[in-house]
Formats: sequence, C-alpha cells, structure tokens
Amino acid sequence: MLVRVFEADTMTAALKKVKEALGPDALILSTRTVRKNGLGMFRKPICEITAAIDDPAEAGRAAGTPQPESPGGPQAAVPPVNLATRADAEAPEDTLTYQDLWRQRRVIDPLEEEVRELKQQVNGNGLAAVRSEIDELKAMLSQLARTHVPAETASPAAPVDIPRPASRSGAEVQEMALLQGTLARLGISGEAAAQLEQFAWEQLSPRQLADPQRIEEFLAGAVAQLIRVTGPLQSRPGRQRCIALVGPTGVGKTTTIAKIAAGQRMAGLQRIALLTIDTYRIAAVEQLKVYGEIMGLPVEVILNPEQLQQALLRHADKDLILIDTAGRSPRDEASLAELELFLGPERGTENCLVLSATTRDLELRETVRRFGRLPLHSLIFTKLDECEQCGTLLNIAVQQRLPLSFLTNGQRVPEDLLVAEPGAIAHIITGAQ
Repeated sequence: MLVRVFEADTMTAALKKVKEALGPDALILSTRTVRKNGLGMFRKPICEITAAIDDPAEAGRAAGTPQPESPGGPQAAVPPVNLATRADAEAPEDTLTYQDLWRQRRVIDPLEEEVRELKQQVNGNGLAAVRSEIDELKAMLSQLARTHVPAETASPAAPVDIPRPASRSGAEVQEMALLQGTLARLGISGEAAAQLEQFAWEQLSPRQLADPQRIEEFLAGAVAQLIRVTGPLQSRPGRQRCIALVGPTGVGKTTTIAKIAAGQRMAGLQRIALLTIDTYRIAAVEQLKVYGEIMGLPVEVILNPEQLQQALLRHADKDLILIDTAGRSPRDEASLAELELFLGPERGTENCLVLSATTRDLELRETVRRFGRLPLHSLIFTKLDECEQCGTLLNIAVQQRLPLSFLTNGQRVPEDLLVAEPGAIAHIITGAQ
C-alpha cells in the first residue's frame, strides 16, 4: 500500500490532486486544515489529505506513467518491488508508508503518555496547591480591603480606630483559620469581622488562636467593646423626649411601641402619650388604642404634619411621647418623602429605625441607607427569637455607625423587650456563658 499526503488551498483542489496521483480508487485516510512555516495564525490555512492505494501500479497508471513491459509481452508479470526501499529512494517528501507511520507512532506514544501524566498531576496535588495559595492571597486581600478606611471618609462616630494591618504570610493567615470559622458560624462578617480579626491578631498568641475556648472568651469581650448603645430610656427633668419608630412593613413597630410604653409605666413614668400616623392599616390604629386603654394612656391618630405639630403642643406636659408610623418599603421613594415631612430634622424627634434580625445583611444595609434621609437616632432589632445567627446585630451596627437602643425576642408585652446593653448583646451574638 502506498500512502501519500496532499496539500492544497481548498479541499476540492486537494481531492483533485489525490485523484490525479492515485486514481479514483484511492482511499482517503484523513483530512485536516493546517498552517505551516511557523507563521501561526497569520498564515493562510491549507487543506491536507492523507490518501492511500493498495496497488502502486494503479497510481502510476492514474498519473499517466507508462508501465514497463517484459520481453514476453504486455501480459508478462511485473517483478516484485520492495515498497519500503522504493519509498525511501524514490518517493517524494510527502509520501509515507505504513512502516514510516509505525516509526512515528513509536515516538508519539511515549510523549502522549507523558502529557497524560502531567495532566493528572495538574488535576491532582498540583492544582490543589495552586488553589490553596490563591485562597490565601484572596483572604489577605479581603482582610486589607475590609479594614482599610481612607482618612477622608472615616466617621468620627466610629467607636474604635483600627490601624491598617500589615501583610501576613500564608502561615499567619492559617493561624486565623479557627477565628474566621467561628465568625462565619456566628454570622459576623464585613467590617465587624475585620475589626475582630485585627483585635485577635494584636492580643492573642498563635497558641491562643488555636484554642476554641480562648477564642470564645475573646469574642465575648471584643464584641461587647464594638457594640454601641444608647443606654436605658430615661426622662430628663424639664425636657420632653419624643421618640418615633420607623421602618419597613412587618417588623413589629406597633408592638414595640406598646412594649416601650408598658416598660416605662412599670418603671414609674406616668406622663406618656401615644401618637400614630399609621393610617394605612386600620388594625394598627385599633391595636394601639387597645394598648392605650389597658395602660390608661392617651392615643391620637395623626393625618398630616400640621396635626402632628398641634398634637405635640397639646402634649407638651408629657415626659415621653411615642410615635408609631406606617411601614414603608425602602424602595418607595414617595412614601419615604412623605414620612420625611412628618419626621424631618426640624421636628426634633428621636427616630429609631426598627429592623428584623431575620433579614439578610445586604437588605438591611440598603434599608438603613434609604431611611437615612431621616435623621436616625438608633437601631431597634426585633424577632431575635426567630434567628439561628444574630451576628447581623453587630454587622449593621458597626457598618452604619449607629447605636442600638432596644431588642425584642417575642410577642409578650412588655416582657419580651430588652434594653440594649453591650454584655447582653455579646452574649446573644456569641452564645457565651
């Protein structure tokens, strides 16, 4: 069998060469498009066909080469020819025999085996090592990004000044693995996690960083240091306090108003008034009126900002005025603008943003940002009893630079209301005893 390789600019031209050289009975072994002469993608591709024919004499006849005749006439047998010798001596450069292909195969097979071994190494330990180094670098970059706050944007209300950490080696990052895993389990992330990691890096030894009990003790104290609170609600002689609760729908503002009022009555404060501008839900007005009747407190429904101003004047003798508001979607700009007419800076109210602890951090941050058009005094978190993780209390408080005033962990009035206190909040977040 004679094997030859043909090249042409097009497949049609290459097939024509095959037919002219080997005849119509040629067998096509393979076709492909190649680029040659080292010009790579900048050279025009050509078509390459590998073809074969069983009888070399047929190829000669197809090419128009006269066949030798023996003295005995045209039917005389043609002497046998050694194809391998003939291919080596007479065939052009693009002619290959099966012996040639076998010799090339013996060289290619070991190379392919070596390539397969290299792929296995890359897919195995080699790739794992590379991924490990990449993860360490990502952790270091994330740490730097979270803890670095430019001087011109730093808030004066920040409770602590965290210096920018130095770059850490892979071994040093590994030492922080237990702490980082604990923070993730507690739901502590973002800026709060970065500050706690920096505290730990400065205060704990490598052995302590590997001790779960020491990590738990450290977090209980460090979280308490980061939390800012407003302190207990106390009336000040000669100065009325007017507190308004704002926030999204369904977070429990009306119930929280009732809990605060009942708690203050039990603490001995008698001169309290309840106002509501939640005219969107009739049930909310009736609910507040029921609470007012039970506690013996006046309740007024406010329809516009002018009525609110008049109501504040009527209750100028009260020590505490609590204002309930309708739930507003953070994305409803018109409703937020309307709320701003009631509780803008000129009103002088202490606006407390009520948030559900079951909401995701991303949505909480967006809610705080959009309600930030009002002068916000503090944060109140509700539904702690429905949470598996309470790290969001720390995440939002630290990131937004706002103190906490109250927490609620149930529906009972007033039992399920907690005054925000750093140690108690740290216990809720970390579960430390």
